[in-house]
Amino acid sequence: MRWTGFLWVVVVALSWAWAQPGPPDLAGSWAASRIQVLLERRVVDTDPDGLFRPESTLTRARFVRWLVTARGLPAVRPDRPSYPDVQVSSPEAAFVEAAARYGLLPEESRFRPHEPLRRAEAVDWVVRALGYTWEASWLAVRTNAEPSSAPLLLAARTEPPLLEEPWGAPQRDRFITRAEAASLLWAYLRAVEEGVRLRYEQELAPGVSVVVEKRGALRTLPIWRVQVGAFANPDNARRLADRMRSAGFVAFVDEVDGLYKVRVGSFATRQEAGELAQRLKVEGLPTWVLSTVRDLERLSVPQWVAALRVDPRRFEVRPVLARDRVPGRERTSDMAKRAGAVAATNGGFFAPDGDPLGGLVIDGEWVSEPTPGRSCLGLGDEVALVDALDWYGEVLTPAGALRLSGLNRRRRAGEVILFTPRYGGTTPADPSGVEVVVVGGIVREVRSGGSSPIPSDGSVLSAGGSAAAALEVLRPGDPLRVALSLRPASGDPRWQNIRHVVCGGPRLASGGVARPSHEGFPEGFRDRRHPRTAAGVAADGSLLLVVVDGRWPEHSLGMTLSELARELVSLGAVDAVNLDGGGSTTLVVGGAVLNRPSDEGGERPVSDALVVLPRGLSIPPSRPAGRWAGTGTRPWPPPPGP
Repeated sequence: MRWTGFLWVVVVALSWAWAQPGPPDLAGSWAASRIQVLLERRVVDTDPDGLFRPESTLTRARFVRWLVTARGLPAVRPDRPSYPDVQVSSPEAAFVEAAARYGLLPEESRFRPHEPLRRAEAVDWVVRALGYTWEASWLAVRTNAEPSSAPLLLAARTEPPLLEEPWGAPQRDRFITRAEAASLLWAYLRAVEEGVRLRYEQELAPGVSVVVEKRGALRTLPIWRVQVGAFANPDNARRLADRMRSAGFVAFVDEVDGLYKVRVGSFATRQEAGELAQRLKVEGLPTWVLSTVRDLERLSVPQWVAALRVDPRRFEVRPVLARDRVPGRERTSDMAKRAGAVAATNGGFFAPDGDPLGGLVIDGEWVSEPTPGRSCLGLGDEVALVDALDWYGEVLTPAGALRLSGLNRRRRAGEVILFTPRYGGTTPADPSGVEVVVVGGIVREVRSGGSSPIPSDGSVLSAGGSAAAALEVLRPGDPLRVALSLRPASGDPRWQNIRHVVCGGPRLASGGVARPSHEGFPEGFRDRRHPRTAAGVAADGSLLLVVVDGRWPEHSLGMTLSELARELVSLGAVDAVNLDGGGSTTLVVGGAVLNRPSDEGGERPVSDALVVLPRGLSIPPSRPAGRWAGTGTRPWPPPPGP
């Protein structure tokens, strides 16, 4: 952390203080140098007689004026003040109103401007100005502290601390002195200008730990908007945006995670955006208030990062399928609870209906095929691998071999798709093509069209176009086998022993070097800041599961893939891969969501999750399991038993 710039300011200010006579009553005060810095920067002021009175108390209104000045907020002269007991004509009214509108003050019916300020109130307001309110509440929950003490707890835990000596163990209800208030604001400015960090580490169980770190604070002011709709069809979004413009609003259509979101307005404060949201809600529109910042890509902080570190000798990391079927969606926290997991993150990419996009293999059972050339995470007994994967699937019949096109998804023209019991009760409705029902490696039925029942102990092959002719010649009783194999780009033979595969991409690091690959992902996905989830393998074999929050400017900006790659390497990853992110990014610890998902509705249902389990623990299914099982990279299905 760099202190040179701030220390230079202190030295200059002290030189000025020696050269210029300051308030005479600062001599001997423990906070004299800090007060002098703030006087020079015109953050604080003296009484009319030129004295500062460092050991005197401070009114609530005067501290708000100091805090608003330190934060750089514009004073707001209200027509109707937020607090009825603040006179519009008073010198502090514009500062109190600014603090209220910009979220520096809690919602209360009265402000009590002339009452002396208590320590706990001062710390709470400074934590709000720093943008660490969510972190304070989070820290209180993680440490079993009283919610009311959350700001004080955080202020003592930041690096460097906001609470400087001689505060010691703060007496929360004691009135704050002017010296203490100035010291608190001095520490606030140091945090904003030179950097601040909040770090929390916990061993969840022997062999698995979590480290959470919040770095930096937002120095610019956010812009507040109101979201009034989200659509899969861009035409629907454009129509609503045109309707809003016709009504006199400034409207935008932003594409976020494959959805087209209509957003209205550009407000300086959350309060103004909230007032518009209420008006639009009355008109029947769904509304969410959200924030953004200008020049997002030029900013670097704040960032909120959490990392799980798992010892593969004691704990297993494995994927869990949402609702145990394809397609399907389920919250990561619900999958973690069902699995009895110590911790969990979201997994790979998926379509809006929950169909996994990319390879997914669970206990050797293929659920979906990899996207050729994209990087995946492979998990086996005490080993984790990262590689770009291709795959090969072949249908072996008495009439010859047929190339398999995919698993458990809708068939496109000319494709051959294998449907397993993971897909559900029947194959998709399709009037064309041929489908073959297979049980125990033997053809049971040959059907025209789709909607074939999928046996719980078998599968269905579905073919269209010219491939259909190769299946329609089959007869009940014919043998039929499917061979599936993974083909890692590196040729690493250890992939033959991998039991689980979750695919994402692109690769972030190789051999301890942060070097994100492209793998066909668009520039906006790679080079813009988003919430992220990633997995890495350390030199000692430990597995890292990393989550980065984003799209909450005061909480966390999110990362580009290059930033994410450097983060993984700094945590000790030798190899690393990006997983699904954006609104999907979720970290669950002890049954509770630990991070701050970016979706308007909170935690997003996803298609699969990575759960951390003690070795040997089985996962109860969300529905009755059939007798069907695949065998990963070896021929499928296995020969019938004796």
